[in-house]
Formats: sequence, structure tokens, C-alpha cells
Amino acid sequence: MNFPHYSLVPKDLDANLKWRREILLLASNDVVAQQQLLKMCAEDMLFYVNTFLWTFSPKDSAFDYPITQFVTYPFQDEAMTDMLSCIRNGRDVTLPKTRDMGASYQGLGVMEWLWHFFEMQSFLLVSRKQELVDKTGDPKSLFWKIDYFHKNQPRWLLPTNRHMGLKDPNRNQMHLLNAGNGSVIDGESTTENLGVGDRRTALFIDEFGAFPVADGFAVLRGTRDVSNCRIFNSTPRGQNAFYEVIENTSALCIRMHWSRHPLKNVGMYKADPETGHVEFLDKFSGKVEFWEKGKRDPVSVIFPETYPFIRDGKLRSPWYDAECARSPSPQDIAQELDIDFLGSDYQFFDPEIIEILKKKYCRPPNIIGDLEFDTETFIPKRFVENPKGKLSLWLDLDGEGKVSFNRKFIVAADVSAGTGASNSVVSVVDKKTGEKIGLWKDANTRPNPFAGVAIAIGKFFNKAFMIWDGSGPTGEVFKKVVVESGYGSIYYRRNEKKVSRQITDQPGYFLNPTARSALLEDYRDALGKHVFINRSSSGMKECLQFIRKADGSVEHSAAINAQDPSGARTAHGDEAIADALACMALTETQSTHEQKEPEIPYGCLAWRMQQRKNEESKSKIDSLGDGW
Repeated sequence: MNFPHYSLVPKDLDANLKWRREILLLASNDVVAQQQLLKMCAEDMLFYVNTFLWTFSPKDSAFDYPITQFVTYPFQDEAMTDMLSCIRNGRDVTLPKTRDMGASYQGLGVMEWLWHFFEMQSFLLVSRKQELVDKTGDPKSLFWKIDYFHKNQPRWLLPTNRHMGLKDPNRNQMHLLNAGNGSVIDGESTTENLGVGDRRTALFIDEFGAFPVADGFAVLRGTRDVSNCRIFNSTPRGQNAFYEVIENTSALCIRMHWSRHPLKNVGMYKADPETGHVEFLDKFSGKVEFWEKGKRDPVSVIFPETYPFIRDGKLRSPWYDAECARSPSPQDIAQELDIDFLGSDYQFFDPEIIEILKKKYCRPPNIIGDLEFDTETFIPKRFVENPKGKLSLWLDLDGEGKVSFNRKFIVAADVSAGTGASNSVVSVVDKKTGEKIGLWKDANTRPNPFAGVAIAIGKFFNKAFMIWDGSGPTGEVFKKVVVESGYGSIYYRRNEKKVSRQITDQPGYFLNPTARSALLEDYRDALGKHVFINRSSSGMKECLQFIRKADGSVEHSAAINAQDPSGARTAHGDEAIADALACMALTETQSTHEQKEPEIPYGCLAWRMQQRKNEESKSKIDSLGDGW
């Protein structure tokens, strides 16, 4: 995009201030100069912003005047140019950011420039509360920032409405009119009627990640037809509507990370946690001051010679280290500094441990393909290699394309509705080693045919012991197919209300909230003790999406925040749930085999009672299959 006059503007703050003063003096009593400058502003957004816009920053100017020239950094030039292009071409934009990157001023600067110099533009500013959109005297509100632009401009630059007998410009609550060209900027807070029947050039939706979950998804639905360009601006707040629009839509993502800010990335480095080696990412050297707890005065060191580097492998700088020292929790750091959507929730699995396990155990599959089988008997025919197949294997098949007959396995299934919203997953684990050696997943296979897939996989892996999530309608459909097929080696629910945890006659594991929490607690423990070896990086990554809720329960963050019309909230974190089910079956079958009954003398009363009990339960034992 061409900005023909921008190169004239000095970017050093002192030089820029001098430049602005000279421009104002030049145009103060010269109508021709004023008209020429107006034309230059209309032709060049960045010239206009860097010559005539001001921002308010009391945080960075204690005891000093808090007005600061809006002098853009290169990353801000790029962001504003991209936003302008998306407004013109009709594309949504997301601005995930570190705090204090000037994103709101940038988005408003683009819209105000279009409102100022182009005819019939129509913009809508949105936030979760009305006072955050427009509140007199409150710098947090969006309209206050635009008013501030106008308050600090020369009168000849402001749109003129004098011929209509109006103020310059025409400003009412939640409304700003440029009567000279018909352009408007309006504001709304999130309500059930947001955007209904409206049409706009673009929307600026501020701090979208902070919207209540239902409101966030309602905004997505309600504004889709209002404009072709919606600009979503926010720090992360877990996996909510903001996360979804970044991950699952065609919106342009402009990531405003602190490492792109020239005042925050000074002395940027990475320090290896194992070797201690420090990688310097710029050439800064000099004095650095920081605060330490319990000390009255700041500590002064020379960077890099005496600087106390933090060796955690993360991208860091003295600014970042100082901000981390001020943050009360890892979640705060993830949310406000790292643009980490997962870390901004209270993660159930420790990210550092998961990363260590991924490096130690995860690797690409040995082979990928599809398992062909008879759809009536579910008897496997052959494994066909296919790089786009649904079945990944971390083991080698024999010369006949089969699994070694002397190995025993567990097959665990998490069942989705098969509507594309989430995956149905089969996880295959070696009973002897605890190693995950197989993974099948697909989002568009209905529960009935998926059960057939799971049965065929179970038979392919030497009639593996099968466990699945039997809760809900999908679990019921899956169970029916498995039971009617005669596949006998299956898990039966235990009665958790009894101390003995007696086996019931109900096939499948039932994932109510309490059971899910217990299941994931045990799975986390097994991973940490290296009892369960997960080769799948996608399965390990899904672990990081589980969070601890305020009531102590464990839930997948996308399940909490998703607005799934099917109501299938349990169908999230699918691979991790399948892995956890496999881990539980692995633990229970191993413990069952390891238990040794005390020897009872032949012919005694206890021996005869045991024989009778065995005869009475024989039919039930037979029906449970291997491992019980």
C-alpha cells in the first residue's frame, strides 16, 4: 500500500516534536498550506498519524506531561497497513497481543482516518460494557481516545460542520458524525441485539477475550453479516470465542508479541535450562536496573556481564524479566505477556513436564495408513499404507502385514457424534510396555460405523482388551454395536460406591465430571512416572488444554467455552481422553494379573466354598473376556 509522504516524518521523539511544531507554525495562517496538508493526510494514513495524532500515557510519564505523540514503530506500521487492507478487501482481523502494545490506538487510528477523509464510511466500536465504549472523562473508553485525537488537532484539520449549524465535529453519546462527508462512528456494548439489521464498513471489537463466553459467541454469530471486516483485539483469556476465531476461521492474525516492540525487546535472549548457555538475540550492553523483593532500592547490574539470566529456555529480555517479577502467577504471565491461550487458564497438566515428555518420547509414526476390514464381521483384511490415512502406528508389522501374535494390547475409544465438531479416537497401547503404539481419529465418522472401526482395530491387535467412554447417546450406540458383535474382551463398569469396586454388568466407562477428574488425575500420574509412554505429540499437546476449574473438577477448556449446538461438551480433548482410558485399563488389567490369591488347603471348608463361588460366577467371568 502506497504512503507517499510518510518518509518525510522523523521518528525520533524529539525530532518528531520539532517537526510537528514546524508544521503547525507553517499552516497556522496559511490557507494554501492547510489545504496541501489536508490533501497529504488524505493520501497517506501514516503521515497523518505520525504528524497529527496524540496518545495519552500516564503510566509511562510519572510527574511528567502524559501526552505523547503517536509515533508508530515498524510493527505498528505493518499492523495498521494490514488492518486498512482488510477493511478495503473485506476480511476479518484478529489482534492477539501482549498488553501495552498500542493495539487499541492503532485500530482506532485506522478507522478515524477513514472517517476523517473518506465519504460514507460507517464504523461500529464494540466492548463488553457501555462505559468501555463511551464514558466522559474515562481514558479506558474507546470514544475517549478518538475525542483525544480531535482535542489535540488544529481546528483547520477538523471536519467542518458549520454549514449545518453543528459542532466540529458532531459528537453525541456513542455517536460521532462527520457531516462534511457523511461518515459515522457508532458504539455498542454486547447485548442480545448487537448488530441486528446493521451494516458497517468495519467493526472494532475491543478486549474480545474478556467477553463472557456466551456473549463472545453471540457476538461472532450476530456480527458476521454486519460487516465483511471485524477487527478482534484482545489479550488471551483461555480457549473462548477469541481463540476460536483465531484458530478456526480465515481471519488474518496480526500477532502483537512484546518481542516486536523496540523498547521491550532490548537485550533479548534465550538461556538453555540444561546447559545454561545464553543465546543473545541483539547486541545490547549496558546498565540495567530491576527491583528485588525486600530491597528498598533498585538493583543495578551491567548487561550481560553481571545480569541474572533466567535459564528456562523462553524468549526473554530485561523488560520481560521485570514484568514477570511483577506478575502474581504463571497464568498472568501467559495472559498478559506471552499471548498463550492455554497457559492463561489454570492448566491441569504441568506444561514443563509435558514438554520434557514430548522431547523424550514423541516421534513420527513408523507407518500411516488405513485398516481394511469386512463391514459385517469386522474381521481385518489388510493394512494399507497411505500417508493421509487415519491409522498411525508406532510399531512395525511383520512380513504379512500383521502384528506379532505374542503381543497383547489395549484399545481405548472416545466417541464423538461424527458431525465434524470433534474427533472420534482409538488409542492402542502395548499391555507389557505401557507404550502407545496406535492412533486412529476422524471427526466425520458416526458412532455406529466408528464402533465397527474400533472392533476391527481390536481384532487386528490380537483381540485387544477394549474400553470406551460409554456415557451419553454416542456411548450407547457404540456399546450396542460392540455387544451385538460378540466382541467379548471388553471393560465392564465398576461400582465405585462400594469399597470393593465390584464389576457390574454395564459395558464401558462412564465419564461423569467426577470420573473424568479421577481418570485424568491417574493419567497425569502415570505420565509423570513414565508408566504410560505416549508417542503421539498431538495427544500430549491436548493434555495442555485441560484446566482445573474453581470447584476442583477438571475440564477441557474448549468444552467449557464452546457453544456446540449439539451439546456434546464431553467430546473435546478426544485423544487425551482415549489415552487416559487406555492408561486406566492398562493399570487395572496389570493389577488384576499381578494379584495372587492366598493358597487354600485342598478339601477344607474354605476350599469348598471357593469352588461353589467359582461355579456360580463362571458364566459371568466368561462373558468378561480376557484380562478379568
